[in-house]
Amino acid sequence: MIKINVIGKECPIPLNEFRKALRKAKVGEVIEIVGTHELSKGEIALAADETGQEILEIDEKDGIWRIVVKKVR
Repeated sequence: MIKINVIGKECPIPLNEFRKALRKAKVGEVIEIVGTHELSKGEIALAADETGQEILEIDEKDGIWRIVVKKVR
């Protein structure tokens, strides 16, 4: 699992970090990214969906969101 912590970071850093991890990940590998910038949460989910990845989980607690994505291609 690749874990990315972008708590306190704003656009475009969270999305860029997710994209870097996606390029580095092998097919079948899971990426977990946590952050606080609300716009980035939507952008990351959209980027995962647009590239055909499997979104396993999106949740938020106390202002910190967590997105778990499985690289499928």
